Amino acid sequence: MAHPEFTVLLARQRSGTNALLSVLGTHPDIFCFDEVFRRDDLIRPDEVQIRGNYFNFLAEYAAGDITKTFPDRHEQVLADYLAHLRALARRRHVVVDVKYNSTHHLSGVWRPMIGEPTLFGALRAREVAVLHLTRRNYLRCLLSHLKAWESKRYYVFDGPAPPDVGVSVPATWALDEMGRWRAEDELVTRAFDGYAFYKQIEYADLFPDTSGAISKSALEDLRTWFAVSDDFANRASLSKQSSLPLKATVENMDELVETLRGTAFEYCLADEPAYR
Repeated sequence: MAHPEFTVLLARQRSGTNALLSVLGTHPDIFCFDEVFRRDDLIRPDEVQIRGNYFNFLAEYAAGDITKTFPDRHEQVLADYLAHLRALARRRHVVVDVKYNSTHHLSGVWRPMIGEPTLFGALRAREVAVLHLTRRNYLRCLLSHLKAWESKRYYVFDGPAPPDVGVSVPATWALDEMGRWRAEDELVTRAFDGYAFYKQIEYADLFPDTSGAISKSALEDLRTWFAVSDDFANRASLSKQSSLPLKATVENMDELVETLRGTAFEYCLADEPAYR
């Protein structure tokens, strides 16, 4: 079965999407768009990325007729948006970065208050591939969030990262966030269960060390899934901002251990391979 021309890279923030995209985008047959539902602060603000942004597309698409973007037209809007991206990207595969918390920006008129986003059904209906990137160690993901929020620095492209620092993790909040994040991951998995063009990948399997390269087995798996040649420049064009092992970077580690011990998230206390 041929791989679709469009692939949505679906993940939560701080899960390694930019590192993955920076490798995928080196292939001559793959074009990658940054977070298309991000309203401001485009990561790489070149002309193609700016025009590919969903909200910039909507402003041009509506052209003074706001009814063209109403929820009852969401299927046509998605079809026209994909055609817009296809005109911008002159490669066989187009990969679009979409984060969990922006999946609501395309919505139909009616949907349950609790349930899968309208976008998911629209992707299945149009046979858009979904590459689902998870980061099972939620504690590592939380640390990345906290450090980014504190430093206001979210990405470091092709340069040394600032010195890593310790951070205090509110233990009860962390446990609550982990429960919510697990529910989100499970919702995505259920939504695409049995879907022919769905693939789940894990951050720790992609980047098992600090080299910035995707593991050979994981990259080969992706190459096979996309059905492309082995023409990747296998080095992420970002520098990791977090390098210290858990015990060295979590200032209240004893409290966190006590909170997570005996819960479904105790496994997160075992650090990711890259930090061991």
